[in-house]
Amino acid sequence: MSALIERALRSVTAALAIVAGAAVLLLAFAICFDIVSRKFFGFSFEGSDEYGGYVLAMIGSVGLPYALLQRGHTRVDILMPYLPRPVLTAVNVLALASLLGYAALIAYFSYQAFAETLEFDSRANSALQTPLWIPQAIWVVGTWSFLVVVAWALLDALSRLRNPDEVNRRYGPLTAVQEVVELSKELSSDRGERR
Repeated sequence: MSALIERALRSVTAALAIVAGAAVLLLAFAICFDIVSRKFFGFSFEGSDEYGGYVLAMIGSVGLPYALLQRGHTRVDILMPYLPRPVLTAVNVLALASLLGYAALIAYFSYQAFAETLEFDSRANSALQTPLWIPQAIWVVGTWSFLVVVAWALLDALSRLRNPDEVNRRYGPLTAVQEVVELSKELSSDRGERR
């Protein structure tokens, strides 16, 4: 059951990451179009800076759960290699527990801001007058998906406490050697796909 949930979470977070990447790509095209149109045709595409802020907020929030499942969050791990295995396991579980508290706070406050925006029909203070519920809805989806992923990860780590090595392997920060191995795997699979 846990493997099935993990596959589903990985699929959903990867899809969100792809959508965020596509939004960045579209924003890049919009900015290029805006630059060319200003330079050669004397008009500007209004709002590329405004939409840039929305895209930034979106990629920040929907990228959080994906980064967690990829073990990509930054952790200060100077002492980690020197800790005894049980202490290391406790630190990794404590890190997930504190991350759950953070995720709960940002999910709660993102929803509060979204609800207030809907209540007052708030719009951007710009020429476009964008209804703010649209970018905030994406923000809410990202923060709440992060909350779900962190809660699952903590429960999964707690269920594996009898095997500390497994908890540390799955939820500890990547070591420099592991990062090099992962990068090598990605590079070799990219080469294989091109042939």
